[in-house]
Amino acid sequence: MRKTFMYLITPFVFITLQNCNKTQTKLVNESLQASTALAATTISDYDIYTFECLAGGKYMEVSGLPAYNEKYSDQRGITQYASSISNGNIDGWQRWHIIYKSTVNNIKYYYIRNVFSGKLLDLPGASQTAGTQLQQYAEFIFPADEQLWSITAMDSANVYRITNKGSGMAITASSTSNGSAITQETPGTGDNQKWRLVKRDADTYRDDNVVRFFNRNDPSQGSVAFDEGTSIPLSNGNVLWVTQDAWDGASLQPNGKFSCSSFFSYGNSILIQPTASNWWPWLDITINMTRDSSAQNRPKQICDIQAGNTFAWPGPGMQIGDHVYLQCGEGSGLVATNQSLYDLMPKSGSKWQVKRTLPAGMSGQASILYSAGMVKADDGYVYAFGTQGTGFGYTCNVHVARFPITNPQLWTFWNGTGWVNAPVSGDAARITDGLGTATIAYVNGKYVMVTMDQGFNCDNSRNIYTATSSSPTGPFTTRTQVYTINEYLYGNYARYYTPAIHPESVNGRNELLVTYCLNFSACGVEGCVDGYLDPYFYRVKGVRVPYAKIGL
Repeated sequence: MRKTFMYLITPFVFITLQNCNKTQTKLVNESLQASTALAATTISDYDIYTFECLAGGKYMEVSGLPAYNEKYSDQRGITQYASSISNGNIDGWQRWHIIYKSTVNNIKYYYIRNVFSGKLLDLPGASQTAGTQLQQYAEFIFPADEQLWSITAMDSANVYRITNKGSGMAITASSTSNGSAITQETPGTGDNQKWRLVKRDADTYRDDNVVRFFNRNDPSQGSVAFDEGTSIPLSNGNVLWVTQDAWDGASLQPNGKFSCSSFFSYGNSILIQPTASNWWPWLDITINMTRDSSAQNRPKQICDIQAGNTFAWPGPGMQIGDHVYLQCGEGSGLVATNQSLYDLMPKSGSKWQVKRTLPAGMSGQASILYSAGMVKADDGYVYAFGTQGTGFGYTCNVHVARFPITNPQLWTFWNGTGWVNAPVSGDAARITDGLGTATIAYVNGKYVMVTMDQGFNCDNSRNIYTATSSSPTGPFTTRTQVYTINEYLYGNYARYYTPAIHPESVNGRNELLVTYCLNFSACGVEGCVDGYLDPYFYRVKGVRVPYAKIGL
């Protein structure tokens, strides 16, 4: 459980509802190229580039207002604009991954994927019509010609013409003005079809396939909107996705939203993903775990809400043999009063056997909540990471406990120098410090902590950071900022929380999947609009962080 337990400080937030930070100065463009551009004479099979048109010097970008999440949407038009800069870097909506996909008749074809949205450069409807404006769209389950592009070197260094595989037409700047459409036209020799491609540093990007996996919009799909999103890989290839408060698909209205008068269907749930690489929700093969003898008569709610409490919020877990052990925070409102360790075993189909246990030391206290990660190490122990809030929810101490793989009820706790029989709080016993929320996993030979700025008071600092250690007891490296959360709710900063790391989700690119959740709310704006809640704001979002950016 990593919902934020804290005093809520009244926030004041002001944002500009424009296409942010546009600058048209040649000096800034030259400075950026000098400081961050990497020399390139050929196109890599996988790297980030900016696309600058020789006619006018504008950059190809995804259109739309960031403060209304428009740049994340399918079918957003592709336009050109002067460089858009935040914190000294060109914004993600003007940076693109070039990804080699195939070779046909000695011609190499690529996906062109936007860093900000994670969606692909796309030719609408596979159009054969000159003048058609390009758009961004989700990756199809199989490669399609309208999303494949050839890149041909022209007569100047780093200058290329880009042609669609299906139509044979070239990407063209329709004019030299800001906001003008990027279209396809018959290939020619004009500068409006010549693009300077400048390689940029590897960076964190939104994984649209992961985001879409959680866009569960069918009433029959069980858990369709929830917070939390820890994952537990199983030996049979399945992955368990653990949720906290969840809406069932039966609550979806015909418009795909929830009625503002409805409430979540169960206090927690677990989804069973067939494999760690299956991100196609419409195949309808990711199902809910079910159980018998639920205290609340909710077969899809795996952890019981205890008498006198209002929540049971599970967190990290670990498979040992045929058992899955799952931490669960318990309490009322936003105040944790206890925690337990659930012992889960598969029975048949989606049904699992569920048993609540109370390990000494771990249970019976809530000052340190061991909801920040579990790692099964090679030394015969499972390490459970926990946090204790400090600084009114803006900082936390990170602690560690462990239990033998052979006895999950026998917990001991790190006190700063050794292992003892009861949790020890305070700075001397911590393994590191974090920000508003934190989580730890083992990745590529290191313990990786992901920590996020406090996400409920809508502050301007909305960053995700990482730090690493070679030991579960630390020390950890200095934190490195790896991403800035750019989610809004109807114009104001959306609330966010529950970070999670997913080492099992390997994409072959040496990139770490990190997820977080939104919370139906923002400071100064209502989540309920015209009687409905949009489930987008209560679903898991995913980003991929390059190992090199973390130091792995």
